[in-house]
Parts: sequence; structure tokens; C-alpha cells
Amino acid sequence: MTLCYVSDHWAQYVSRAKNSGSAAPPYSLEKLQVEFDELFLRAVLHVLKAKRLGVWLFMSEMPYGTLSSGMLWKLFSIMHCAESENPEKSCATMRLADCKRELKDPAHLERFTKSLQSMNGSEEICLLTTFAQMAQTKREDADEDFVRVIVLEIYEVSYVSLSTRETFSKVGRELLSSITAVHTSMISVLLDRVQETIETVGVVSLYLFKELPMHLWKPSASEVALIHSWLLDYNLTAVENKLACVILEGLNWGADEHGCLHLDRAVHVEVALTVLEAYQKYLPQKPYSGLISESIKQVSYLASVVRYGETPETSFNQWAWGLVLRLKLHANDHGMQQGWPLAPVSRPVPELAESPTLHPLLKAVRAGLPIGCYLALAMTAVGHSIEKFCAEGIPLLGVLVQSRHLRTVVHVLDKVLPLFYPCQFYLLKNEQFLSYLHQFLQLDSGVPQGMTQQVTRTVAQHLTGTSYGENIKLLNSMIQNHVFLSSLPNGVGPAAVLEFWVQALTSQPAWHKERATLCLMDHLCQAAFQFNQEDCVQKLLYQQHKNALGYHCDKGLLSSLVSWIVAGNVTPSFIEGIANSTQVWFAWTVLNMESIFEEDSQLRRVVEKELVISSSTPDQALKKAQAQLKLPIVPSLQRLLIYRWAQQALATPEDHPLLPLIWQKFFLLYLHRPGPQYGLPVDGCIGKRFFQSPAHLSLLNDLKQRLIEAADFHHAASKALRPKSPEEGSESATEKGCKKPDYLTSPELHKELVRLFNVCVLWLDEESFQKGDTYIPSLPKQYDAHRLAKIMQNQQDLWMEFLNVERIQHEFEEAINFWLQVRVESHASPSTFSAQIDFTNPSMAKERIISSLQKYDAPQPSLPLQPMKAPVPVISPSSLMSQNEAKELVRANLSILQHHAKTAAIRESQQVAFNSEILDTLPKLYTNREEQVVLRLECRGSSGKPCQGAALVTIQFEGKYKNEAVDQQLHALKKEVKLLQAEATKPPSPGVVEAAVHLENFITALINLYKMQPVPGIHRVGIGLFFAVVGFVSDETQRHPPTRQFFSSCIEILGQASRFGVGVFVAGTKSECRPLLRTILKNRRLCTLLSPYFTPVASPGEFVDLYEQVVSSLSDDNSDFDLPQWLNTSKPPLSERTRLLESIHLALKTCGFEPEEDVSMPYNLFCKHWACLLRYQFPDHYSTFLRLLMQSSSDQLLRPDCWKASLKALGCYPPAAKKGTGKEASTENVALQASAETLLSTEQVVETIEWLSNYFFKLRLSSRDFRTFGLFSKWAPYIGQVKRFMEYLVNRLIESEAANLAREAVGSDTVLATLQSLHSVITQLFTPWILVLQQEDASKQPCYPWLESDTPVASHMVQLYADSIGVLHGSFKDKLLPSHRGALWLHLMHYCQTCTAPKMPEHILYALHSEFARLPWKEMHPDHQLMEEFFKIERGSPKSCFLFLGSVLCDVNWVSVLSNAWHPSPPPETHNMIVCLLYMAVLLAKEQQLVAKEEPPLLNLLGQTSSLPWQLVGISSYQSIIGYMNSHYPPSVVLAQEPATELLVRLLKASAGFGASSDSHPHLDATLKCRAYVRQSVHFLSVLEQNGKIGLPVLEQEMAKLLDDIVLFNPPDANVQARHLALSSLFTEALMMLNNASVSTAESLRVALRGWIGANVRGLGVMPLLTAVCQSLASVRHMAETTEACITAYFNEDSPLSQGLGWGPIVAALQVPELTAEDFLQECLSLGSYLTLYIFTLQRLNAEQTLASEMRVLLTLSKWLEEVYPSSAQDEAKLFLWWHKALQLCLLQTEQDDAILMEAVVRTLTTLQGRQALLAEERLTAGILGAIGLGRRSPLSNRFRVVARSMSAFLLVQIPLENQIRLRPGTELQLSAKAQQALQALDSLASSKQYAAYQEQISQASCFIKDPQHCLHHGANLLAILLNTLYPEVHFLDAIR
Repeated sequence: MTLCYVSDHWAQYVSRAKNSGSAAPPYSLEKLQVEFDELFLRAVLHVLKAKRLGVWLFMSEMPYGTLSSGMLWKLFSIMHCAESENPEKSCATMRLADCKRELKDPAHLERFTKSLQSMNGSEEICLLTTFAQMAQTKREDADEDFVRVIVLEIYEVSYVSLSTRETFSKVGRELLSSITAVHTSMISVLLDRVQETIETVGVVSLYLFKELPMHLWKPSASEVALIHSWLLDYNLTAVENKLACVILEGLNWGADEHGCLHLDRAVHVEVALTVLEAYQKYLPQKPYSGLISESIKQVSYLASVVRYGETPETSFNQWAWGLVLRLKLHANDHGMQQGWPLAPVSRPVPELAESPTLHPLLKAVRAGLPIGCYLALAMTAVGHSIEKFCAEGIPLLGVLVQSRHLRTVVHVLDKVLPLFYPCQFYLLKNEQFLSYLHQFLQLDSGVPQGMTQQVTRTVAQHLTGTSYGENIKLLNSMIQNHVFLSSLPNGVGPAAVLEFWVQALTSQPAWHKERATLCLMDHLCQAAFQFNQEDCVQKLLYQQHKNALGYHCDKGLLSSLVSWIVAGNVTPSFIEGIANSTQVWFAWTVLNMESIFEEDSQLRRVVEKELVISSSTPDQALKKAQAQLKLPIVPSLQRLLIYRWAQQALATPEDHPLLPLIWQKFFLLYLHRPGPQYGLPVDGCIGKRFFQSPAHLSLLNDLKQRLIEAADFHHAASKALRPKSPEEGSESATEKGCKKPDYLTSPELHKELVRLFNVCVLWLDEESFQKGDTYIPSLPKQYDAHRLAKIMQNQQDLWMEFLNVERIQHEFEEAINFWLQVRVESHASPSTFSAQIDFTNPSMAKERIISSLQKYDAPQPSLPLQPMKAPVPVISPSSLMSQNEAKELVRANLSILQHHAKTAAIRESQQVAFNSEILDTLPKLYTNREEQVVLRLECRGSSGKPCQGAALVTIQFEGKYKNEAVDQQLHALKKEVKLLQAEATKPPSPGVVEAAVHLENFITALINLYKMQPVPGIHRVGIGLFFAVVGFVSDETQRHPPTRQFFSSCIEILGQASRFGVGVFVAGTKSECRPLLRTILKNRRLCTLLSPYFTPVASPGEFVDLYEQVVSSLSDDNSDFDLPQWLNTSKPPLSERTRLLESIHLALKTCGFEPEEDVSMPYNLFCKHWACLLRYQFPDHYSTFLRLLMQSSSDQLLRPDCWKASLKALGCYPPAAKKGTGKEASTENVALQASAETLLSTEQVVETIEWLSNYFFKLRLSSRDFRTFGLFSKWAPYIGQVKRFMEYLVNRLIESEAANLAREAVGSDTVLATLQSLHSVITQLFTPWILVLQQEDASKQPCYPWLESDTPVASHMVQLYADSIGVLHGSFKDKLLPSHRGALWLHLMHYCQTCTAPKMPEHILYALHSEFARLPWKEMHPDHQLMEEFFKIERGSPKSCFLFLGSVLCDVNWVSVLSNAWHPSPPPETHNMIVCLLYMAVLLAKEQQLVAKEEPPLLNLLGQTSSLPWQLVGISSYQSIIGYMNSHYPPSVVLAQEPATELLVRLLKASAGFGASSDSHPHLDATLKCRAYVRQSVHFLSVLEQNGKIGLPVLEQEMAKLLDDIVLFNPPDANVQARHLALSSLFTEALMMLNNASVSTAESLRVALRGWIGANVRGLGVMPLLTAVCQSLASVRHMAETTEACITAYFNEDSPLSQGLGWGPIVAALQVPELTAEDFLQECLSLGSYLTLYIFTLQRLNAEQTLASEMRVLLTLSKWLEEVYPSSAQDEAKLFLWWHKALQLCLLQTEQDDAILMEAVVRTLTTLQGRQALLAEERLTAGILGAIGLGRRSPLSNRFRVVARSMSAFLLVQIPLENQIRLRPGTELQLSAKAQQALQALDSLASSKQYAAYQEQISQASCFIKDPQHCLHHGANLLAILLNTLYPEVHFLDAIR
């Protein structure tokens, strides 16, 4: 021990000498070193001489570090010959050179080995340990030869020598490890020696190098080459190969303490290629898959070879992969332990195919070897270039994934992804990369990939015992590390990393159902929350959520989603089920994102609105919201966020950090108060309305139970002990060798969470919140009113104070550390080395010295001195005349008495304490304890039989048990009480008695002396004595009765007044008023004792000063101040009274807003003084009074009762007092009014109003609180009195001004100016209270008048404002004309200019609108300026402002306002007003709030359609209104399903001109307005049809209504052509409905249109419609059928031929489309529109009257006749026109006498005849059945067949030959066979029953045909004869008749 102390001091000295550079000669240090060496040597020799057991153990503990190198060699040599007889002698003759030479001699080593064999086992180990200690010395000048000798000696003994290595192999391994830890170069020495002795040492060398600190060693090039040769030249079972593996495994491939690579990068590359070559050599045909290699437990190579018995190939495969993953081959690995490189790598990255050294790598990549693929990605440009990685690297990554090397994939992503974070799209758009990533997640999460792989997975899992998901955990840790690194300076930012991974993970379909993906997403969401990057994740999820709901997607997906929802599924969400209990961070992010979506879609707002307004159930409200918002997907009820947050709160574990925030989100929705948003008053919370059903009520109970469980959990957790900090617990953790302790939350946070959850339980249970009748600031403390107010105000700031930030950071650091453990090299120091003591370190030596000195005891201080107490002095006569002596005497005596009183008080307190403890302990003395007794009950037996045995009865009862411990405690307490009582009953000490008597005698002597000699000196002594006694009065003296009585008597004797009325010393003395008051104020408990002697009236000059002192302390002594007496007697000046008024004001402020009970009496006195001084010589103090009153009230320093007293003094009484009841009340009212008039004049009223306006205006803008919260925040308690005062002032002002205008003319300028002035004054008075002001600074921020919570108070002021406007209106309405701008107009204009800002809070507007609505708006006369303000409000003001102003304008009598419209020349103002009225009606008709009122004035206004002059509305205004309807109204408005919409449509029709009477007032632009109306109606109907929201019957009905309106429309034009064009334009717009409709709908509308035409249109009325049909219909089919219907309707009336019109109008009206003429004609043929085709032929003939044209028409008719066959009897008569026209054209062609034309005519007539014969058949001849005469019956009528047969027979008779025609009558008939047959058939018809009705016509036709006088020219006559009798009702045939 002594040698150690000396060594420590020597180390200190050597270090100080070397560092200080002292002036001592340099050889002195060397001499001292020699002395220390000799001392050490003698000590060693002395120890060795003992030769006892344990000598070498002692030697191993010696401090060899401070010895010189030469002495170490000597000691080392001595220890080798320690067994000799005389080591001292050998030491004396020993030389250093000889020692070295001898120790290096191989023969010496053999001798040492033999000597070890003769020693004890433990001694041998201690000897080697001693050698190792000598070699471990940490010195700058360490002798490497010395260390090498020791190392080689230990190695030889431990491993080479056959006789000793079995004993010392383990010890030698540990000793060599500790030596090489200090001298790393010795590893190279050992490596050389092992190379030489490898055959001898064998496998044991593996254990040696496994134990050595290889991580400190840096091999040279030759040593690396040696390892290379061992690895490649020896097979896997050879020791050399295994040793190379062990050495490479033990090297430090990471960074050193400076952050640089421990080994050069070239070594990394060389080793990587070496490992690859070995891998290709030894494992060429069996590259192990990653599933097996990664599943094997990660153990060292040596353990896998020796301990686990694995095959060499398996061990080598695992070792190779583990090593290459540790190599730093990538640019992101160089010199960085935890970050990406800050600068690019200086060396160029080699190309895979270009570098010759990489040939083995290229070969491996081409062979698809996974390890080669990894090295290519890590070493070459493939993993360093974005382009090359995308082109070549991703397939290599796929090889790793498909071969199941998942851990390797994570390493590759760690190296490569930092390149892509700034340009993510390269990978996010790469489907191959995303597929490999998804495959990676599936492989690691256990998703089967087919039967084979599934079997492989199962087998591997059973073999290895591992679970899936380890690589997912590794990947997550890598991602978290990237997030952290990106947040560092110069990083890409966490958002880039988060966005990349979120998009990559969510790129696969159904990703939210994948377990691995959800796990990663959960950690990503946690990182986003930690780095405040939740927005980027929510943005991406938000877009995917919208796509999933049907936004921005194709119709296929939408239709599938709709069908999916209709099938009964809930709305899609990324959270499976109702909540997620495992991925809470992910659920938090998703629910926040869905909350944003719910807000953006306004779903929550509309649902809450329906719940509040209509009191619907949540399900009903949800359906109404979907109908109103037209959402693409109907949301399910359970997907509302309030239920989602509730379910998530139930599912979230109690210890999760997000649980408080989830509860906050729930209560933000549950306690939301949505009333003011919809113009409703502040009502209860909305939450309870969502929980009405039994299921939801059960959910509410579960929430409450969950909150209780959470509180219990955190209460229990708060009692757990936190682990020590890493600094405190590092030593213990290191000793135990365990990991870091688990994280525990601080108990303080647990306690806060307990309080929070208990508060939440109260919030959930409190029903008053839901009813809205709770005043939040008045709630108890346990409700946390401040937080509750924030929740109800919907403040979204998170409760970060409840967030376990430490745990979040801890989990994040754990994830990062998990990755760093894999990626960063970590090497633990050997335990043997860590236990060594460094004797050369001066600081450690100093610590050992100080530690040794602290073992001795510290010196003790000296004893304290005890001072002696001085005796009481004797009274001297001089003390009666000297104040100082008197004070000293009195103080000494009073101190004794006071001490006696304190002792008595302490004794009393102890007595009370003992009694309380006895009372508390006594109930514990006896307790009931359960006892059990077994009784033996014997009987006498029965029937002669003895008792068989006693019955054992067990009795259990509670018996009295005395607690002995409690009994002893009570005994001790009673003993203490007796001792205390005995002490209390002792008589007082003589000193106390002596002090009392001495003081009493002194006072008596002083009074007697003053009575005999009343000199000022004695008087001053008496006064001093009085105040001295008062100064010693305390709580203890007042508590102790004898002392209290003694002190009271002394004070009374010294301060009382004498019998002569003069005070002895104090009372009645003017000079002592102020000191006495000062004393009272200084000690309040003396007030009752000293107040009888305080007389301030005795000093009138100090009255105010004394009053001020009383006020400053708020004493009860103000009852002694007789203020009226002082005012009346002393007549003080104004300045004194003002000071007194300010003092009283200060007193009232000091009493406070709510005076305590002990201040109530002085407060009432102050109020009386306040009123008295105000009324004294009024109005001297009125302005000061008003200023002080307002200033104090602004800060809530006055009690509201002070206002009552002040207003009562001014004569301003409440309205109830003014009304009065009975005679007594009226009498009092007269008196009060009289007093009011005497105090405030009219001028003072005006000045008061002006002063109040300015004051409150400046006050409102004076501070930030008033600007933010308004005046009501401070003035709420005084509002009743302020309102009373302001009401009194306003009424007085209006009455006085109205009285002054009594003789003014109605509507004079004076009246108008006075009205405007009064309105301005009143408005300025109320502006600071109820209007929004602008800040005077540059920001111009609005200052709102009150908060939502102050609305009930503010409504009173708004009510007063409205009442004041009402009084002003009532006072002046008889003095104005209706057109003048009265008070209501001024008020409404002021409202429009000041209260309609865009961001005006709804609670303010609600209060204003509620009160303003009570004004008599029916009496207002609006003008154009007011209407312009209305329209401005509609465009840019809150909705409630628009509704309020609209409801006001609806109450106006518009008939009176627009009375000038019926004048012959209405003024322009009237034109503008009628347009404004129409615009206003359209704007308001869509507002349900106005329509839903009881007896809504809006409906009354809309109902005045016929009584208002709509003809003044121009087309531009009407189009603007229609445009507004198009953009703001739903298309369903045209259906007029509700009263409001019905009236609106009727109004628009009337204003357009429909149904306008032709009176003297022309309707402006009627046609254009009607056209605009029709166009908009058609547009609405088309939109409804396209959206499928209107049925076909309704659509047809609406189209018919439009057409009926057009038919009834009377255009204002007198010109017929103009009227035609007007109606045609309207029909054109109406028919656009067919163009816009779908195919099926258009067909139905076509049928309905045709039916309408047939039923409603006749004659010339068809013309506009026919023109419109030709111009507007897009479908030629519709046009063909509709034109046919129009032509038919044209002839439905009485024959137009009687009017001389004929076919002319209809021919002129029909317009065949030029572009689609052929299609149109073809449709006409197919639809049977024969009349249309007939008109077309007429148009062709009229257009070109030439033979060629007529021939073309004839051929066309011939062609048509061959093609048509009427489908019914309705169309058959139309063919007669064709036949007639064909005969005419044929006759015209025959007149040309041209053979060719004649031949064409013959062919045409033959064709016509054949077609007529075919039409005359009874049955159809088409088809097979028709060919054999069994066809269907012809649809044509019998009379048509009569005409057809007759005309066919006539043509056959007139064409006797194929080329001959009878054109001249009189020639003989040459009947052909066909002609004869036709005549016979015609004649045979007469005998048929079905033709019996037509016998006359048949006979007549037959005769006509057979008459030779009839030729072809008479064919028209025959046709006319037949038609006259057979078709008399068909009017379009009249032209043929």
C-alpha cells in the first residue's frame, strides 16, 4: 500500500515536472527516477525473500507503470530466478545488456518452462499475470523489445509448449488480449509466430485470435496478402482458411474515433473481391438462398464452425454475407457512422464492365450470384448513378429479393435511396422497383407465394425458430434513420423521405390490408408527427381517399363503388374495421385526413346544421346532407368522424402517447357548439345529438368506462419508479451486462393524465353542456374551465403538454439505434483490460490520493458561547420626565408580560392538540375480531343407551379485542396532558408579577404627576407611554385573558378623556389624530381598541388628509368622519372637495368589485359620502365624477351598486320606478322627475352623450384586450346600469329635439337635418359597444365588439340601440313624407356600411339581427341606393346579413314604393327599382330560412305577381337575372315543387311577358325575355334528365306546359312576319329539349310532342312551330315525324282552302335541311311522313319549273311509290296526293311528243299501276307465306282498296300496250288481259260482304273506267270522284277534289 502511495505521488510529480518546464536541472528527474527504481527494487526483493504462498499474487498488483525501462528488464530477469537462494546478490551483479541477451535466448525459455512445472498452479498463473502487467504499461517511451519478449514468452508457454499449453491456454489468451489492447502492434508479432507454428498450434489459434482486440489492429499489405492466400489457397476445412475468416471477422470495418474509416477503402475493396473469389471457388453450385442464410441465428464464424456443428459450406456462406455487409464499399459508407457524406467522393467510382480488377465481380453478376449482385451495387457505378441504377441496378436488386436476401436488400436501399430522395419520380414511376418492394414486404410478412415457397417458409421457420417481420423491422429502422439524417443541415428534409416511402408503400392496390405495409406506415406517421411533417403524409392519403370515394376516377370504379355501397357496406376507409388498436399513429393520420375531407366536403357542417335546426336523427341528417351536397358516395353513419374518434379512443392502449390527443379530437366534435354558424343563438353542444340510439348510448357508456380505466392505469403507473439516467445507471448496467432499461414515463405526466381523464369524465357526464345553460367561467376547478372553453371554441391547438414526448423520442432513438447496431461497427473492450489500473495517469493518481485522505475524520468546531441575561432596571424619578428612560422601562416590563402571554398561548395550543389526538386515537382502542370456539356438548342418552360421544359444536363470533399498542399510546397522551395541566395550574413567575406591578405603579405616578404639573414634557412622556403599550399588543396578549385585561386597562387610563372633558394624553388632542390613525392603520386588530380615542373633527384642516389615509388602508374608522358637518361648517374650497372625491373614489376601488363581508360597512359609508359630495353644489363635481366612474368601471374596480347610487343621485331611475302603480307611485314619480330636471339640463345631456361617445370610443381602441374582446369583457357587470343611463340620456335628447320641431313643416330641411343629426349622435353613442372598429395602426385589423360568451350581455345593449332607433322613428315619422329617408332608412344604411364585413362573426350578427328585426320595417321606403347596398351584401357579406336584409325588404309595401310605375311616363328611378325588386326576389327565393318562417313575407312578395309593373324590366336585366338563376339555383326549381319555387317561376314568367295583357303599358322586350325564360327552362329540364332526377311523365308534362305558354304568348309586334318569327324563336328554344335529351328520353318526348301538336295546334298556328322544327331539331327522324304532325295539324281545322290559302303557307314554311336532305327523305319514307315528302316535291317543282326537273320529280315519286307501304289506315290517304301528282307529271311529259319521254312515262304508269294493285290485295304478299297467299291481313282499309283497285284498273285500261297510252277520248277501248282481269276483280267487289257499303262507288268507278270518253287525262277526275265520297273528312285531299 505504501509503495502504491509513493507511486501515485511520483506519477504526479513526473507529470507536473514535464508539463511545467521548471528551471530545475534536467538530471534531477533522472536521479529521482533512479531513487524510485531502487525503492521499488528493494520492495520486490523483500517480498521475494519471504517465499510464502501468495507472493506472486501480491507481485501482480504492484504499480509497474512508473518504473524505468531498465528497471523493468531487471525485475523481469529477477522474477525468472526468484527461486534461487540469493536473488539480491544476482541483482547486484546484473547488467542490462546481459539481461536482454539472456531473456531472448531460446534456452532461457526452456528453463522457464521447466520451472513453471515445479510451481503451484495458482502461482504459475499469478507469475504470468505479473509479466503481463509489466508489459501493459501505458507509456510514450515503452520498450517494444521488452513487450515482444513477454508476448512471445506467454505465447510459447500457452500454445507451443506441449507440457504447459493445456494449463495456460485460456489464461495466456486473456493475458495476450490485454497486452495487445495496449500494444496493438503485437498482433502482427503473434501473426508471424502463428504462421510459423500453425501446425503445432492448430485449431487453438482460432480461439486466440477470436479473443484478441482485432478491431484495434491495422494490417499491413503483406499481412493482407497472407490472409488472402490463406483464404484462397486452403480449403474450407483447413485451419488456415478458418483463421483467415476469424481475423477478417474481427477487424474493424467501421470508423475510428475521428469519424474516418479505420482501414483504408482499398483494403475494403480488396477483401470484398477476395471474399467473392472464395465464394465462387467454394460455393459455385449451391448459392444459399437468403431465406436459409438469414434465418440462421447470427453468431460468430468460430461459433458456427465449432459449437453448432454446421457444415463448412453453410458456415462460410453465413460468414461471407456477414462480412461483405460490414464492408464500407459505397460512397455513402465512407467515414460516416450516422450520416450521408457531405461532399462527393474524391475517387472515381469504377465501372463494372470496364475495370479489369472487377472481372470476378462481372463474372458473378452475369452468373446471377446474389453476393455478386450486392457487391456490384455497393462498389460500382451501378449503385452510384441514378441512371445506371434504374437501368441495371433494379434487376440486380430483384435478384436479391427473389433469392430471399432481404437483409441485404435493406442495406442496398440504405446506400442507394439517398440519391433518389431529391428526384423520387425515377423510382416511383418504375413499376419494376415497386413490384420488388412489394415482393420484399410479402416475403418478410409471411404472405405465401405458391405452394413450394410456402413449404420452404414453413420448413425454414421450424428449422430456425425465427418469426417473420425481422427484416421489416430492419427496414423501418433504416427509414427512420433516413428521416433523421434528412432533417440535419444540408439535408433534403424529412418531407422528401416521408413522401417517397408513403407513395412507394401505397402504390399497390389494397395496401391498407397488408400487415407489413401498415406497420411501416404507422412508423412513418409517427416520424411525420415528430418532425411536424404530417401535412405531406395527409396530402398523399387525402388524394387516395378522394380517389377511393369516387372523385377524379373513371365511371367504372364509381359504379362499382356505388354498387358496393348499395349492397350494404360502409364507406371505404384505410382503417379496416371500426378502429385500429395496433397502428395508432397510422389511424391518427388517417382520421385527421378524413376530418379534413369531412370539412372540405361540408358534410359535418350540414349534418350538424340538420341536427340543430330540424332536430333530426343522425341517420336522417346524414341523408339530408347527402341530398343537399350531392356527394358521389352516400357516407355511412358509422364513418362520421365523431364515431371514428370515439371508437379509436376505445381501441387505443392506455399507455399510447396519442391517447390524450385522440380524446381531444373526440371532444372537439362532441362539445362543439354550432349555433352561431347558422344564425342561431349560442346553444348547447352538438355531441349528445349524435348519441341517441341505444347502440350509440352504449358506446357513450363505453367511452366513460374507458376514461375511468385510463385514469386508473395512469394512477397505478404514476407510482412506478423511473429508471436511473444513463449517467447514473451506466456503471450498474455495465456490470450486469444487460441492455438499456425499458423507458418509463415520468410520474408527473401520469398524474397530469389522471387529472385530464377525470376532467374528461366530468365533461362526458355533464348534461348542462348539451343544454347550453352553463356559464363556463363559473364552473368548479375540477372541470378545467379554461381548457373546456378552448374546446367549445373549436380551438384546434393540440394538447402537447399531455404528449409523452420523451417516449416518442425514445422509440425513435431505439429504431435508429437498431439500425446503427447493424450498420455501424461496435467493439467492446476486453474485460481484463478494463479492470487494469493506469499508474502513469496523473489524474487517476490524484484521485487515488484524495480518496485515501478522505478515509480520516474531519475536525470538529469549538463549542458556542452562552450569553447572560441582564436584570430588570429599577425605576428612577427621572424616568417620569425622560421619554427615553420611560420607554426603556415600559418595554422591559411589557416584554415580560408579552412573553408570558405567548407561553400561555403555546400551552393552550398543545392542550388542544393533545385532546384532538386522544379523540382520534380512542376509537381505535377496541376492535371486533372474528373468533371460533369448539364446545363439547354431552347428553344423558336415551332408551337406556348411554351417550355415544360428545357433540363438537363450532361457534364463530366477533369478540371485543383491545389493541395494546393503542392503549399504550393513550396512556402516554394522558400522561402528557396531566403534565401540561400541572404546569398550567402553577402560579405565574415572580418576574411576571413584578413587571405588571412595576408598570402599573409607573402609569399611576405619571398620571398623578401630570395632574399636578400639566407640563408638555410629562404630556409627551404620557403619549409615548400610550403608544408603547399599544405597540406590544399582539394576538397572544389578546388571546390570554389576564394580559388582555391588563393591556386594555393601561390603554384606557392613558387615552381616556378626563371628567372635565379634556383628554389626559390622547383623546381630544389635535396633534395626536394623525399618529393615532397611523397606528390603527398599521395594526388593524387595534381598531376596536383605539377607535374611541380617534377624533378627526378636532382637526378640520387635516380632515381630507386623514380621510385619505383611511382610504389607503380601507379601515372601519371612516364612521368617525361626519362629512355633512364638515361641508356645512368649514365650507371647504373646490380643490379640497375634489381631493376628497378622489379619495372616496379610491376607497370604492379599494373595496373591489365584490367587497368582502368585513368591508361591507365602510363600503356603504363610502357610497353615501360619494353621493353626498356629488349632489353638493351640483354640477361642480359632475365631470370629475363621470370621469372617475368610467375609469374605474373599465377595469371592474367598482361594485355595480356604486352605479345604482350614482344614478340615483343624478335622478336617473329605472323604468319600473317611472311607470309606477297607484297614487303613491305617481307621487314618487313626480318627485323623481323634478329632481332629475334640476340636476341635468338639456345641454348637459348633449354634452354627456358626446363625452360618453368619445370616451368609450377611445377606451375601445386603448388596449389590446378591449380591441380583442370588446367592452363587455370588463363592463358586463355594469351593463344594466349603463343601459339605464344611456336610455335616459337618449330619450331626453329625442324628446327635447322633437319638442323644438313641433312647429316645423312636414318634411322640411330642418326636420331632415335634425333627424340625421340625432341618428348620428345615437349611432356614435352605441358604436363602441356594438359595432366593429378598425385599428388605428397600419394593420387596420377589425376589432369585434364582443366575444361569443358575452352575447347575452351584449344583446341588452343591442336591444337598447334598436329601441332608440324605434323611438327616433316614432318621434319623426309624422314629420316626414313617405319618400323621405327616415330613421329606419338611415339605420339600415348604417347597418349595411358597418355590419356586413365578409368576416363578421356570426354571434354578433345574430344578436344584431334578432333585435333589429323588431323594428317596424313596413313603414320604411327603400330607394335605389339601399337596393345597391343589398346587392353588395349579397356578393361579399355573410349569409346571415343577406338573409336579414332580405327579410327586411320583404316586409316593405312595394306597391306603395312603385306607385309611380303606373304613370304614363314612369321616372328612371322606378325602372331601376322594379328591376331591383325582381332581382331581389330571385336572390331570396332560394333561401330556405326565409321560406321556412311562419307566414313568410317572402311568399307574400312573390305572390304580388299580377299587381306589380314587370313590363318595365328590360332584356339585359332579365338575362342577368336568368343567368343568376342558372348559376345559383338547382335545376329542379323549374318543376315548382314547393310554394316558393312555384311563385318564383310564375314571377319569372310574368316578368318575361307570358300572360301579359295588351293594355296601355307596352311590355318591353317581351319576345326576347320569353325566349330567355324558355331557354333556361329547357336547360334546367335537360340537366335534370341527364342526371336522372326527373321522370318521363313529369318531363313530358313540363314540355307541354312550355309549349302551352308559347301558344298563348301574344307578341307585342303588330307585323305578322315579326310575330311569326317571335313565336318560331320560342318554339325553337323549346324543341332544344329533344336535342339535349338521351335517345330513349328523346323518343318519349317525340311521341308526347306529336300528341301535343295533334291536340293543341290548328291551322295557321302551326306555321311558327313548323319553322322551328325545321330549324332546331338535330335528329332527322324527329324532324320527319314532327313536320308530318305539324302538316296534319294544319289541315285539322276547317279547310284552309276556304280561306284562300291552300298549300301555299305550308309549302313556304317547310324547310328541308340541306346537309342531311337524303337522310331526312329516307326517314320520311320509313316513318310514313308522306305529306312532308309531298310538300318536298311541290317545293322542287316550284324551285325549278322545267321539263327535266319535272321528270326528275316524277322518277322520284315513282321510286318512292315502289318503296312505301302504309303501316296503318291513318297514312293511306296521303298516297292519293302522290298518285295525283304523278298523273299530272306524266300528262305534262306526254305533251312533249318525245318517244323517250313517252317510254319513261309508260314505265312510270306501269309501276304505279302495279303498286296500286299490290296495295289493293287483301293480304300481304311479302315472305314465303305471302307468296302462296297465306300472308298477314293487309292493314289498309276497304275503302282504300276500292280506290286502289279502281285506279289500277283505270291505268291498265289506259295503257293497252306496253308502249301505248290513251291520251285522247273517244277512241275505242282495247282491253288487255290484265285490264279485263282487273275490271272483273273490281266488279266482283260489289258482291263481297265486306265491300257492301261501297257498292255505289265501285259501280260508279267501273262505269267511269269502261267509258271510252275517258282517257288518261281523266284519271284525276276519277280519283276526285272516289275521294269525294270515300274520304270527305280528309282536308288535305281538298286540292284533288
